[in-house]
Amino acid sequence: MNDKQIECFLETAKHLSFTKAAQNLYLPQPAVSRYISALEEELGVSLFIRENSRNISLSDEGTLYFNFFQRYYAEFHNIRKMLSTATNRIRLGYNIGWNVSSFLPKVVNECRKENPDFMISFECLGFRDLLQAIEDKHLDAIITSSDYVEGKSDLVKYQFTSVPRIIVYSELLPNYDKITTAADFASCTFYMIDDPRVGELCQDIELLFRPYGFVPKFTAVPNINTVFAAVENGLGVAVLDGWYQGIHHPGIHYMTLNDELPISIAWHRSTIAPSIDKLYEKLKNHFK
Repeated sequence: MNDKQIECFLETAKHLSFTKAAQNLYLPQPAVSRYISALEEELGVSLFIRENSRNISLSDEGTLYFNFFQRYYAEFHNIRKMLSTATNRIRLGYNIGWNVSSFLPKVVNECRKENPDFMISFECLGFRDLLQAIEDKHLDAIITSSDYVEGKSDLVKYQFTSVPRIIVYSELLPNYDKITTAADFASCTFYMIDDPRVGELCQDIELLFRPYGFVPKFTAVPNINTVFAAVENGLGVAVLDGWYQGIHHPGIHYMTLNDELPISIAWHRSTIAPSIDKLYEKLKNHFK
């Protein structure tokens, strides 16, 4: 079975005419008939009921195969179209506030060494907006916390590293200079981003502090900048990750917790971009 046989069958079935099919395919009519006969022999069925050379109709089996091959051809051409528009340019998103300068420039340079045409642009968004951007095809791939893409069946996702989780506080926090263990944060307000997973995130943080004998008091705010503003002004603390660039600001301190945040790269299953596979491979090798 080959594409030419299927193409001849579909065109003949569409017009119920060998002559019309031959004209549309720029083939001699005997060639069209031979292609279809070969296909019938391979399938073991008669695709057409032939009253004479000019009066034909689809058999029951022919109708089934016509519907099947139409779907096949539609998907085939859809894939070819996606491949033809595949590009070396990646629109990559990652979490706002992350400092990825310790590894991402090196990884991009490695990609460019293998493919000088490799191009990449960046956009920083919150976790929730990253997911929306990938679903809306505004981004080609995202680097994000693995739990945010868990259960998203329309995404391809691969974990490539993990980042230590930390508790961040400032010198304006009362008695900051007496803090020695995580238990010393028992009376603090814990600021966090308000998003659809806030309940799950609160439970996750509660488990982190259970060994220290207290349940954190949470306050949800709109975004990471508001979280850090509260921390920076001594109103409370926040559980963040070690990539957060704000931890290097003057007057800011952090304590590493006994937990790590898995990090993944993810993209939509319909995206055809070999450059994303190459980027993932380089990320994985960098953190190996």
